[in-house]
Amino acid sequence: MRGKSKFALLILSAVLSLCLCAAFFGCDPKRQEKSPGEGKTAIYIYMCGSDLETRQSAATANIAEILSAKTDENASVIIETGGAARWRGYDISSDFLTRYEVKDGKLQEKQRLANSSMGAEGTFADFVGWCLKEYPAERSALILWDHGGGALGEVCYDENFGMDPLSPQELSGALEGQNAHFDLIGFDACLMATNETAALIKNHAEYMLASEEIEPAGGWDHKAFVEAFSTAESVEDACKTAAQAYIGKCENAGGGDMMTLAVFDLKNYPKFSDAFENFAGSLNRAANERYGNFNIVRASESASKFGAASRDEGASNLMDLYGFARAMSKDSEEALELTRAIESLVPFKACGEGRKDVGGISLYYPLWYEPEELNEYFAMCSSEQYKSYLKEIYSNSVGDTIKFEDAGSEGEDGSFDIKLTDESRRYLKSVEFSLIGYIDDDPDVPYEIVQFGIDNDLSSDWDNLSFKSNFRGVWLALDGVYLNFSVVESNDDYVMFSAPVKANGVRSNLRFMFVWDDAYFNGGYYKIIGLWKGLGENNLADKQIVPLKEGDSITVLRKSIDPATDRTIEDAELSDGETIVIGKDGGSISEMPLKEYYYSYVFVVTDIFGNRFYSNTASLEMKYTFEELLENPLPDGEYAADIVGIEWNSFWGAVG
Repeated sequence: MRGKSKFALLILSAVLSLCLCAAFFGCDPKRQEKSPGEGKTAIYIYMCGSDLETRQSAATANIAEILSAKTDENASVIIETGGAARWRGYDISSDFLTRYEVKDGKLQEKQRLANSSMGAEGTFADFVGWCLKEYPAERSALILWDHGGGALGEVCYDENFGMDPLSPQELSGALEGQNAHFDLIGFDACLMATNETAALIKNHAEYMLASEEIEPAGGWDHKAFVEAFSTAESVEDACKTAAQAYIGKCENAGGGDMMTLAVFDLKNYPKFSDAFENFAGSLNRAANERYGNFNIVRASESASKFGAASRDEGASNLMDLYGFARAMSKDSEEALELTRAIESLVPFKACGEGRKDVGGISLYYPLWYEPEELNEYFAMCSSEQYKSYLKEIYSNSVGDTIKFEDAGSEGEDGSFDIKLTDESRRYLKSVEFSLIGYIDDDPDVPYEIVQFGIDNDLSSDWDNLSFKSNFRGVWLALDGVYLNFSVVESNDDYVMFSAPVKANGVRSNLRFMFVWDDAYFNGGYYKIIGLWKGLGENNLADKQIVPLKEGDSITVLRKSIDPATDRTIEDAELSDGETIVIGKDGGSISEMPLKEYYYSYVFVVTDIFGNRFYSNTASLEMKYTFEELLENPLPDGEYAADIVGIEWNSFWGAVG
């Protein structure tokens, strides 16, 4: 009995000791152990180097930024490399997939795997699962690095496997299969800030960080991103810092005007989704009203476009959803509610000067109709109402969508005028004009027929579908050489142009803009954006807008017709024109007077399917010399040429 009592006293003593410990030192015998990731941050970077690394060392440069970032022992940065035919730094092999942890400013190899496509669901899923298991964290970010496919949502194109991309279905399947959830999913890739991308990852992240526009090969400022995500008080604050640093990096490189990076608060996605479905329903209802689709298309034309958006560049078919809805909000409560929902979904965006009014989220819209692409979009579209609207408008077979009530006549004031029939409204996209010059500089050579380009400098009455010329006898020129340009987009802030050129012998496009500003003659000024190659293989947008610099050799590309043939302008190949060597000022765009040639002027009407319809042609004879127009430029509404004849001309094309 005495022995048993002694044991009981020992038990009682131990219990009292634990209680005293809890009372005086805050110990809790019931407290569970810390979770493995408590107090830690982690950034997981899926770095598919692709041709960006092979050709430009772009991934290597971003790794250097990451290694220069200052973090503490609670922050982990994990990088998986692969997808490039050649890696240019840090002894990274293109023969394997390699996983690294960043430690003390160096890459520490953690795992080397057999090469497999980074565009495959299994490869991506394995990386996600491994990161979550080996590097759990209280705050985590998953970053996908490479090309982005934009409207159709593809990302991470593996150069070693035929540029195999990670499709939206594969991306979603990998995240769902790993039951993965992050504080942030970011895309250091072009054109990924779409409504469909947000729909795809809404259940797997609190925030999304992505760009509506193309991203330069230099990508994000990864030093700023790593440091901000590791130390900022909130994920949203970290994203804001990263977005601002990205725009600053682009501006320092000389190409920040058109850049964007937006922060998405995905907890507000359900509100946005409901608002978008209601908005799409209003489009669906309006589709068959007399002015319904006409107003929708006019609104889409005024919204900012992203990526490629012309015949020479190709078409990304992405526009700013906020600008689209805002253009319709005056007459649509659903559109107004959508703008408010976007403001909640996108609490912050950083933009260059040329994109200051965009909303941060883009929408696929068939600005340049491509049936196969549209069908692919139907397969991934998250809105039944929007899908229904697009099918109603674009899936029905139609005949001649555009008809002329007046195919071209001379106005009382000397203008050249056209008028379209009211039934043309439903499918009407744009009205522009094209100019042909009959060049006879060399008396020993027969005259040459040259297309100068396509412009939208018209007097337009959209209510009555009446249009008249505004021919002031000038054409846009780069350092005194006429450009063959077309309009990419036009809104109340600017008009964006693109001109096909060769830059130092390589095919490219010169992008420039007219900025509306009443302080200038004829309402604004011209600004060069830079050289851009447009869409390349696999329909990928080139990531680099290159500023013009001293010494660049720029050859203007143009279309010309041999008078002895029956070829049309549409069929003509681009050929080399004049060459300019850029001076110290980096080049300038100006309205240069036309020389005293004869000219042909035609209205070009384009429908939503991309078909072009041509008016009759006005033959023009200049009233002023080059020197007279140079000394006294004409204001809008005054005409530099007399109309000497109006007739149909087959040079333009088969449709009239």
